[in-house]
Amino acid sequence: MAKLTKALALAAASVFVLTACSTGTGGTASSAAAAGQLPATTIKILAPSYGDSSQADWQKIIDEFKKKEPNVTVELQIEAWDNFTDKVKARIQAKDYPDILNDNAFASEATAGLLYPINEVMSDSTLASIEPALLKNGLGTDGKQWAAPDIASARLMASNTDLLKKAGVTAPPKTWADLETAAAKVAATGVSGYGMPLGSEEAQVEASLWLWGAGGDWPQGDKLVANQPASVEAFTEMKKLIDAKSTQPDPGATNRQAVADLFDNGKLGMYVTHSGLMSVTRQKFPNIHYELSQIPSKDGTPVAFGVTDFILAFNNNDANRKQATKEFLDLFYSDPMYEGWYKGTGLLPVTTSMIAAGKASDTDNAAFYDALSYVKFLPVSNPQWDALKNALQGTAGTIAKDTPENVLSKIQAQVDAQG
Repeated sequence: MAKLTKALALAAASVFVLTACSTGTGGTASSAAAAGQLPATTIKILAPSYGDSSQADWQKIIDEFKKKEPNVTVELQIEAWDNFTDKVKARIQAKDYPDILNDNAFASEATAGLLYPINEVMSDSTLASIEPALLKNGLGTDGKQWAAPDIASARLMASNTDLLKKAGVTAPPKTWADLETAAAKVAATGVSGYGMPLGSEEAQVEASLWLWGAGGDWPQGDKLVANQPASVEAFTEMKKLIDAKSTQPDPGATNRQAVADLFDNGKLGMYVTHSGLMSVTRQKFPNIHYELSQIPSKDGTPVAFGVTDFILAFNNNDANRKQATKEFLDLFYSDPMYEGWYKGTGLLPVTTSMIAAGKASDTDNAAFYDALSYVKFLPVSNPQWDALKNALQGTAGTIAKDTPENVLSKIQAQVDAQG
């Protein structure tokens, strides 16, 4: 998700906003309690900029919260995605923990014991409003719900219907065998059949899709295992397409955007895409006619790749701050507040009500909404994921010139070296 959200916010400037929803003077805990309000306290929010409206989108929720809890001061810090990780680290090192953090990962903070389980700072009804397939992405390896998704994206196969028709392919492929045939036919017409980005940016995504298509997954018990029978089968299938020259040239040096550019210029038959990339296709390349479908798998079982960003809540050992955080998050996820906020990100919602509304109104992205119920996620909650991700990014692309067994052995060695 970092790559996608950064791409949506490249032009957003880093901005720091302190929004005071203060009590004024003379407020006391007893008078607040008598009024059914929280006593004077402060909660802090650290969030990334998804776009130009991010500050205003958060501010609308803060203003509404102030009406209910006038004694609570809310401090909001918004930072650009390109330096967001550094800002988070700086706050943690200074022990200036935000009560609410909007980020794309949570494992390190959870492992360090800095967080509340998110179910302690969100009501049961609010948690139940989130699509279950997305909510489980916030589970830690210890089984605790450390984070709640706040925004999502899904990836599906995009097929250039004109190129497929020209090649004699009547429908987007559902199985690997179908894909082999379709990609070869398209490639025979003089363009690339299937876009396989195994470069340093998203090789971990492409490799995961093929592994899932083989019926496997990286987690094996509490460890992440690269060299396993399912991944050998997946990499073998990837190599088949490369060796048949059914992919773009040099997949190991190709990143996702380069593949998207080929598609947008009518030089690629099929690739795995997300709603943001297809929005560019619709707006800037109207002559490209496409169809969205499931990502092919070995047996035709639908595969879709999901990404979520998260809401985390830091434990500041303050009961009043904890209660204020809970009331704020319950408000945040309510339909009237959440709808405007998620639309400002340009991505997909995570609550079932907003997903249903999106399906009904956003016909361009209907297939992506449908996929949210069956997407699979990268194992971001596992502390070993960074090592595996780096190994895949640096080594998976060598499949073009090496055997699947050798490539996976090298990847496994890198993971093992990191402990």
